[in-house]
Amino acid sequence: MLYGHAKLLFIRALTSIHVGIGRTEGYHVDLPIQRDEFGYPTIWASSLKGAVKANISVNQVKKYLGSEPDEKETYPSSISITDAKLLMIPGRVLEGIWTYITTTQLLENLEKFVNIYNEVNEKSPLNLNLSILKPMGSAKYTRPGRVFVNEYELEVDARDTLSSNFLDQSGLKSMLPNEIASNIASRGLLIVSEANNLGLNLVNKSILIQYRVRLKRGEKTVESGPWSEECLPMETVFVSLVLCRDFKDKEKNITESPENVCDKFANTLNGKSLYLGGKETIGRGLVKIYLR
Repeated sequence: MLYGHAKLLFIRALTSIHVGIGRTEGYHVDLPIQRDEFGYPTIWASSLKGAVKANISVNQVKKYLGSEPDEKETYPSSISITDAKLLMIPGRVLEGIWTYITTTQLLENLEKFVNIYNEVNEKSPLNLNLSILKPMGSAKYTRPGRVFVNEYELEVDARDTLSSNFLDQSGLKSMLPNEIASNIASRGLLIVSEANNLGLNLVNKSILIQYRVRLKRGEKTVESGPWSEECLPMETVFVSLVLCRDFKDKEKNITESPENVCDKFANTLNGKSLYLGGKETIGRGLVKIYLR
C-alpha cells in the first residue's frame, strides 16, 4: 500500500553524539561514525528506528514499527523512516565562537525530502526556496572579503552575504523548529560549495576525535588503549523523512488513516529528548526530536 502522509523529522544534538559502525581496521580512527555514500556524517534508519523503539510504549511499537523478527504473527510497520542526513554542523569562527556550516549537497538533500513531502501531502505543501542561499553566504561573522571558519580562510564577496531575513525568504523559518531557526538567526549560516571537496573538508574539521583508555580498577593504571572515537559536536542538525500509511488492527477491526498515524506518531515524539547511538554513560548521544 502506498504511503499517504509524511512528516519531516529534525534531530538536534544536545550533547556530542557517536552513532558508530563499530571497530574497524584501516580507518583514521578506531571507532568511526556512520557516513553516507558521499562521506558525510549520517544516521542510518536502523539506528534511528532503534532509538525510537526504545522510547515509546510496547503497544506503540507494534502499531508504528511492526512486528519483531521472533514473533509468530507478523504485520507490517505503518511508518517508514529514512536515513537521517546531515543538514548543518557547527564550525569554529573567530567571532562568536561558532556558526553553522552547510553545503550545497546537504541543502539538496533537504530539498529532496521536501519534494517527497509535498508529493505525499498535496493539500499542505511546504514552500522552500533555496535559490537565494548562495555558496559562501553567511548571516554573521563575515568580515569584508574574508571569513575564517575551522582554520580555513575563505574569500567572500559582499554579494554572497545573506540578507537578515533570508530565513523568511527561503521558507526555512516556517519549516525548521524554532530553536534551530533561532540558532541560525543568531549564529549565522555559512553555505559552502562542493568544489575541491571544500564542503566535506570543512564538515570533517568539525568532527571531534577523542582518545580513551581503560584503567584497572583500584590501581589507576592503563589496562587497555588508547583507542580513538569520532563524535559530532552539540547543536549538529540532521533531517529525516517519516512516511505513514494506514494502520489496520484486525483484532479490534479498526483502521486509522495515514494522516492520523503520522499525527499520533508526531505527538508521541515531537519535542522529546532521547538517546541516540552509543556512549550515553559518558554523556553522549542526547538529542531532541522535532516533527513537522
